Amino acid sequence: MLLRQMRYFMEVVDRGSFTQAAEACFISQSAISQQIKALEEELGAQLLLREGRRFSLTPAGEYFYRQGKVVLEELDRVCRETHHRASRTERLLRVAYPGNYAGQELHRAVAAFSARYPGAVVQTVSGTHEELYDLLRFDGADLVINDQRRAFSQVYVNLHLAYCPCFVEVSAQGGLAQRASLSLQEARGYPCVLVASPGQQEHEKGYYRDTLGFGSRYLFAPTLEAARLLVSGNWGIFPLEGGGDGEEGTIRRLPLTRDGEQIRRRYCAFWRKDNGNQDLPLFGEILREQFLLSFPEETVQS
Repeated sequence: MLLRQMRYFMEVVDRGSFTQAAEACFISQSAISQQIKALEEELGAQLLLREGRRFSLTPAGEYFYRQGKVVLEELDRVCRETHHRASRTERLLRVAYPGNYAGQELHRAVAAFSARYPGAVVQTVSGTHEELYDLLRFDGADLVINDQRRAFSQVYVNLHLAYCPCFVEVSAQGGLAQRASLSLQEARGYPCVLVASPGQQEHEKGYYRDTLGFGSRYLFAPTLEAARLLVSGNWGIFPLEGGGDGEEGTIRRLPLTRDGEQIRRRYCAFWRKDNGNQDLPLFGEILREQFLLSFPEETVQS
């Protein structure tokens, strides 16, 4: 079926005249009559009852007219939007975040940003600290959410977000499930699950062992979901940051403590000062607002 035939049919019905419809479509009356006849043959249904110079719609014709109007209006809308998207520069923001961050702040920030700019596209990717740093250095991301492991650089905007609480997720079926918290000293006795790609495993293990003080046994998972599957199977404990709860029924989340206090790590949003994406400051502020909602007493002015 040709869309042109549908449009001819709609014109005839709307104008109530083959002659006027032909003039509006810049074709002859005989040609528009032939096109509608071809449409009826393809549909296997008579749409019009012709009575000399007049006509009326059959029941099938009334249905086809109502539904065809909806189809053509939607098609016109799709064509307009396609042209609009092709004729403008797409708002694209590339955001990277840690693979072991389990908070909902980024989700809420993306939702708030998209609500303000419905046509904007936010692309996200996760990684280890070093992978995120490289994405920022080599223009693989516009904005990076990361824990602070280095001194601030003047090359970047360094927007403080929060001192995020640290947790360990443990199996709900294991011996740690009934604990109220777990100290770093106690955590050293259990295998530690880390989210890291093969090329980053040794670096992440070294940081968690030598800088943070975890033990010497490590398991690696490519994603947050895969890490939690290892925990659910009671293969080890999984250190992570952020709010929220563990997965009910399979995982318990315990505060990770040192000297009786829950450990907290500083998180920031970073972007290059020479990045020309005009949405960066706005998204950064939206992100910071979401962290303030989660950690109001722990977030301070940068």
